[in-house]
Amino acid sequence: MVLFIRFYTKPKCSLCDEVRNYLNQLKKEYALEVEELNILDDSNLYERYKYEIPVLSSPGLFHIQGKIDRKQLREKLHQIFRKK
Repeated sequence: MVLFIRFYTKPKCSLCDEVRNYLNQLKKEYALEVEELNILDDSNLYERYKYEIPVLSSPGLFHIQGKIDRKQLREKLHQIFRKK
């Protein structure tokens, strides 16, 4: 099973950089496919997420935004992969 995650971000976002590093580390443990979307490239995404980034979303499974805790993200992934 591969888990698809949308990662909403923008340049020069230190919280986004942290989450990107978390995801790169977690890819070594879990089968993740991450689509990174720059909210500055789409006015609708910008309006929706301009105060919430970084945002991680896996439709039907989770939606996490703002200051994303590494431990909570790992626990969420563990729960998802344990169920499959």
